[in-house]
Order: sequence, then C-alpha cells, then structure tokens
Amino acid sequence: MNDVYAVVDLETTGSSPKNGDRIIQIGIVRIEKGEIVSTYSSFVNPEKPIPYFIQTLTHIGNDDVKHAPLFSDIAHEVAKQLEGAIFVAHNVNFDFPFIQGELKRIQQPALKNKKIDTVEFARLMFPTALSYKLSEITVELGIPLEDAHRADADAYATAELFLSCAKKLTTLSLPTIEKLHKRCFKLKSHLAPLFFEALKKQQQLTTRVESTQPIERELPAYPDSSSSKMELLSTIYPGAQERPAQFRYMDAVHGALVSKKEVALEAETGIGKTIGYLLPSISYAKESRKKVVISTYTNTLLDQLYEGECATLLSHFPQSFRVSKLKSYTHYLDLNLFELRLASRDESYDETFALMQLLVWLEETTTGDLSELNTTGGGQLTLDKVRKHQRTPQFANDFYEREYRRAKDADIILTNHAMLAGQPEILRSLDHDIGAVVIDEAHHFLTAVQKLNEKVISFTEWKYLLSQFGFVDKTQIGWKLEQIESYASKLVKIKIKTETVNDVFELLTKQLTDWTNQQRTSRGNSKLQLQLTDHKDLFVDLVQEVNRLVSLYDAFLYENDISSKVVKEDVLYWVRELRIAAYDWEEFVDQLSNEASWVEADKRSLPSSFVFHQRKLDQQLTTEKLLAPLREGKALIWTSGTLTVPKQPWFILDQLYLPKELTIQRFQAEPDFYKGAEVFVVKDVPDVTQVDQNTFIESIADVIIQTAQVANGRMFVLFTSQDMLRKTVELIEETDLLSEYLLIAQGMNAGSKMRMLRTFQRFPKAILFGTTTFWEGIDVPGDALSTILLVRLPFTSPDDPYFKQKADQLTKQGRNAFTQYALPEAIIRFRQGFGRLIRSPEEKGAFIILDRRIETKSYGKDFLDAIPQVPKKQVSIETMVDTLETWYNS
Repeated sequence: MNDVYAVVDLETTGSSPKNGDRIIQIGIVRIEKGEIVSTYSSFVNPEKPIPYFIQTLTHIGNDDVKHAPLFSDIAHEVAKQLEGAIFVAHNVNFDFPFIQGELKRIQQPALKNKKIDTVEFARLMFPTALSYKLSEITVELGIPLEDAHRADADAYATAELFLSCAKKLTTLSLPTIEKLHKRCFKLKSHLAPLFFEALKKQQQLTTRVESTQPIERELPAYPDSSSSKMELLSTIYPGAQERPAQFRYMDAVHGALVSKKEVALEAETGIGKTIGYLLPSISYAKESRKKVVISTYTNTLLDQLYEGECATLLSHFPQSFRVSKLKSYTHYLDLNLFELRLASRDESYDETFALMQLLVWLEETTTGDLSELNTTGGGQLTLDKVRKHQRTPQFANDFYEREYRRAKDADIILTNHAMLAGQPEILRSLDHDIGAVVIDEAHHFLTAVQKLNEKVISFTEWKYLLSQFGFVDKTQIGWKLEQIESYASKLVKIKIKTETVNDVFELLTKQLTDWTNQQRTSRGNSKLQLQLTDHKDLFVDLVQEVNRLVSLYDAFLYENDISSKVVKEDVLYWVRELRIAAYDWEEFVDQLSNEASWVEADKRSLPSSFVFHQRKLDQQLTTEKLLAPLREGKALIWTSGTLTVPKQPWFILDQLYLPKELTIQRFQAEPDFYKGAEVFVVKDVPDVTQVDQNTFIESIADVIIQTAQVANGRMFVLFTSQDMLRKTVELIEETDLLSEYLLIAQGMNAGSKMRMLRTFQRFPKAILFGTTTFWEGIDVPGDALSTILLVRLPFTSPDDPYFKQKADQLTKQGRNAFTQYALPEAIIRFRQGFGRLIRSPEEKGAFIILDRRIETKSYGKDFLDAIPQVPKKQVSIETMVDTLETWYNS
C-alpha cells in the first residue's frame, strides 16, 4: 500500500450535527505501508446531555464525558491525524460529514481528504458474506471486536476489516483484477489506487497446487440388525443414542426401495428422519447401481441436506458415494450473458457494482448458484439479466451443465419439489438410471405444484418491463435502435404502439386504483385482496395492445439484422421478456372466470403495490400426470414429520390424490425425547379480535422484549401476517430496548432464508422474526434456538381469495370448509412450528403461544393434542418471564 489511511469511527449524540448533535467519542487508526502504525482516541464533551438510548447503545454516560475536552480543544490533533491520509470509515457518509459539520461549527477549515467506505469495499471483496454490519462482518471474518459501539474499538476493527479487504484483492487473478480496475472508477470510494497497485503486483505466473484426494472409505452394506445400525450411527455421530423408532423407519425405507413399493412414512421430530432415509438410499444406490432422487420442499432444505448430512457422511466415509445438488437452471449464472453484460458501457452504479461482485465471486464459487450472493435490490436486477433461461449442453464450462453431468454420474440426486414438478424433463432424461424417488416434506408437494401453476404478475415488474421499450432514455431499447440511422423510419409504428400500450396501462392503473380506494380495510391495516373473477373487461384492451407490440417487434427483428452485438442482445432479451409477459397476461385473462384470481394491494402505496394472482382450484389431473412417471418401475417414498392430522389422518394424502390402499406408517420419538420442552399459553395477552391491531402489536412487542431479555435471544417469533411482523419489529426497534440484539426479520432483511438462518445461528443474541416459511423444515440444533414464540395460530386468513373460492367449492360438495380444510391445514403448520424447538433429548426449549383461541375455542384442544405430550401451562406474562428466567439459568 503506497497511500496513508486514517480509519475513523465516531460515537455521537444523534445523527445530525445540523440539528445540534455532537461527537462524544472519536477513534482514529493510521495505516502506513499496509500496517497499523498508530491509534488515537478521545472522549469529547458534547456540552449537552447524552440521550438515554445512546448511553445504552455505547455504554458512554454523561459522567464519562463531563471532564473530557471539547471538540474545539482536539480539532488540531484530529486534523493532524487525518493530514495526508485517505479517510476510511464503515459507512463513511456518516462519519465524514459529521466531522465536517463540527469543523464548520468551530470555524475551522473543511477536510479535503479522499474517502473509502469499508461497507462498499467489504461488499465487493466478500460478496457472499451474511451481513455487512461491522459487528457481524467482523465475526464472520474472525476480526476481534470486544467493545462494539465504542469509537476506539470500532475504528480498530474497521482498520482490520480494511486490511482484510485489501489482502483479499491481492489474491484475485490477474484477469479478474484487470476487469475490476476498468470499473473501479465508478465506485463511490477512492479505491482505484488499490486496484492499480494489485494490478502491478499480480504476477502472471500460476502456482500449481497438487490436489490430494482423501483415501476412499466405503460405507458398509445396509445394517440389518439394531447393533450394526447403532455401530454405524455411532461412527458418524459420536455419542449417538439408540432410537428404536429410527431403526424401524430405516427398515421401512430400505424395504420399499428393494421391493420398489410406494409407501407413506410419518417420522416426527426426534426420529432422525433425514439420516434415516439417506443411509438406506445410499446403500440401495450402490447395490442396485440405480440412482435415488431425493426431493425436498425448499432450496434451504436442499442446501441443508447437501451441506449437512451428506457432507457429514462423506467426511467419515470419503468418496463412498457421489451426490449432486440439482436445482432449476434459473438459479445459475449464464456465463455467456455475463460476458455480454461486461461488454456493455452504459451502466448504473448498481449494475457496475453487481458485475464487480460477480467477478470476485467467480473466483471462489464452485456451483455458480446465484443465491450465494448478498446483493441489494438494484443488484438483483443485474443478476436477473445474467441468469440461465435455457439449457446450453454445448458449453462444457456452463455451471448448470456441470451440475447436470454430476447428476448423470451421481448415486444420489438432491433436488426440490419445484424442480421435480416444474422441470420433469430433466429427470426424464435420466429416467432409465433412476431406481427410486424419496419425497421429503411430502405434505408440501401439492403446495409446490400449486405454485408452479400459479400466475403472479407484479405491477412494478410490469411497469419496469414496459419502461425498457421507451424512446427517451439512452438505456431504453427504443432509444438505442433509433440511434442506428437506418432504422429510424422503420420504428414509427413501434413507437406509436409503445405509446398506446402505455396509455392503456395507465388507464387500467387508474381504474384499479379508484376501485381499491373505495374498499374498506380493518383499522390499522392498509393491505387488502380483491377478487377479479368478474372483472375481465378491465384487462382485455391491455392484452390486445401488448400482443400487437410484440408482433411489431417480431416483424422488425425478422426483417432487420442488428449489427451491434450488445444492442442486439438487449433487444432480444427484452422482447423475449415482453413476449412471456404478454402470454402470461393472455392466459390470466382467459382463466379469470375459472380459477381463483385476485389482486393484492397496499392502499399506502398505490399503484406500485399491485400484485395479480391466479391459482387452479383443482390440481388432481396435474398432480397425477406428474406422479405417473415416478411410479413406473420405481420405489416412491412419501415422508414427512407431519403426514397425519388428529381426527383426519388421511387429510394430507387426500390432498396429494394418493391411492386409497396406501397405508400411513407412523414412527414416534421416545417419550423422554421432549423432556426439555414446555408449552406456555399466555392468558393476559389481549384477544386480537377484541382490540385494534396497534394495541395488539404493542402488547406482543412487550412480551417479545421481556422474553428475549431472559432468554438472551436464541428465539424465533412466528407470525401469520407479514404486515404484523413488520409493524412489530419497527415498534421494537423504536423502543431501543433490544439494541444489543440482532433482529433478523423475514421480508425486511436482505438475503435468502438460508442466509438469515445462518446469520441467526452465528450470532448468540439473535431473534428471528418469520412468517409461514420459517414455521417448518429448518434445523437449528443445540443452544442456538431455545424459544419459539407463536403470535397467532397459523390459520389461513378467511379473506384469502383462494381460500374463499376453495371453501365455496367444498361447501357446494356438502363439506365443512373450516373443519375439513382450514383447521387441519393450521394444525399441520402448528405441529411443524413446534418441531423446530427440540432437535435432541439434551435440548431445552419453551414454546410460547400468545393466541387466546387456544384456550377459548373448542378446536384449541385439537392443536395441543397434535404435539407431543409435554408440560402445558396457562400463565400470565409476569409468571412466564419469571419461570423462564429461573429455567434458563438453572
């Protein structure tokens, strides 16, 4: 490093010097020639009281600064520390302007230093990091930070982070650094000199590293006896306890595989379901030389299976089996599209930054799975432009094709229900080599089928798509084509039709907005769902005009060969997207009267919040067609922790349209497995139906705060409403009573579900707020999770348009929609939510229910009967908190 760097951190009374906020502590670390050479820190007397929440956050009180120097007393020393240095900070746009404001206040010269933001630098150099908060990125990189929110400690940790980023830069290959250097001038930070230094230092020699393969160790043949099963499991999991039900489950799986039967196996939490089907599957695959496909519900579960149980087995038995993780190709980077984006010159900051992140990531990824990246909203748009949209078998280095080739050579193919149901042709191409299919989280297979057949059209995405066809901005394809002189006259009809489409779309938007504003919502709630079944006339003109615009572009592209490769790819990309969208709209309108169709809206943000939905009411033909090839000469194993519901054991299998002769085999954990669990029904939380939403949210926020403080975080809070989740988290943040806790909120924090889960497990004082997808199918072993707080019983909202039409259908058939549909669905989610709590007999956990209906409604007993027999207590908030405090500390 040739330059000198001054790494700065401030603690202040607030966020704005213009509004009278002042510095209370400053820390500065100087770096010269890549080494930390000096540190400086000082408390500062702000000449005003420090707000209580700042004292709580920083642990800096009024007494600490009472005799400290004024900023004017240390301004000269601060200027000396910053002299001749590049100003570095974590979120530099806070610290730099704040010091400028203080200097202006005391009539001192303004700073002229160049700036580097370590948030931007870290996002670039560590594009897969879980979080870029200083307290979190330092943990991930192993940088000590023992006294967070103290300026001296934060400045030192930021300096270490800056050096880590700079070191990572020097490890990149020469071609990557060259591409990064070309774009680094568009960054907000003054990083160009660092990229240039790395470019000069990087040698064009490649060091050859000899790879060493672990010695192969075969898994033993399927263990028939209990003693041999126990011996094998003890090898994999030292200290494993004998679970007879798990052994019976393994035998049931093995028997179905060998005899090529279709079976339904319910294995509740505590059985060891995943390893219970994985070991027999591997044994069968090796013995029969047939592949076993294992499908689960989400990519989170798929990744957990691959990185968890499969990785553990291979660590004990290296090279004993081959496993492939095959997702839909839209998860993967398309290298050809990426190269075209790199050739583009007109980029926004977000696009430039996302492309630079991709360049760094390509040096380390082994999968090409774009979900590994942690990008912002603008970056996500760039990722969508470089996703695979079709298979390209001719490209050997393509990430998806590499994974497909692994699948052809694998013993075990891991996939998800969406892939199994949505791209059956992929598995059909391997059909002769497949001997069995295991469908885990089987109760969600129909959900996956429904989602695949559900049309979802977002207003913002549609508006963005139409904006790409304009003729005003240089990023629009109309403008780009018009700059090619020979095309100008040929675009007149297209230009007129584009204006017509926009006019029709604006009219539709106005009609929908007026209609939405006329609807009433419950107090404190701005969101609603409106059925569209009888409103076909709203959409007819739009569908016609969009189809005409697509036809005009098709004719233009057929008659003209665009010479510029970049422009051509842009035009082809956006016309293809418009064609797909036009087809979706046409199908949507055609089926309005036959399927459940509705629009979701938030009255606070019209029209941008409009999202259109359409879902089939009857999935039987689709499901049976999908399952037919899976039954041909193969074993088909349906398994889940919840395949039955009390009083309606066949509810799930009926939903899946499975054969009536199929029996459900149930495997239950030993009675002492749940000895560390207790259920608390809180009786003094107000009934949500008796108070307004804001009062209810205030009440549950109070319970969450008190519970988190005695449980030290390690807590899931499960909601049924994203709106209520958001309002609750915002209220808790406003109180600042949990400022030392990491609050991770689904729908509010960036990143995938898997990323949020890893963040939760990594940080000791963490609280995860989730909706439906966090109720089930995730594994948090050990002390990372000790409390699950359930805000409401997980019923589908009676106002849900799909539920309404499904209920009408059942009523017409003479069936009770509540007892035969809504109740069993809610009980399944409830059972799954409880199943997150205890993952081993040694664990201790509290399951807290805030919904009064569990005690006031006759069906409440059905929920409690559906979970294992553990102590269940009705308590006040105060008693619960006191009990938990004693319990957790014992």
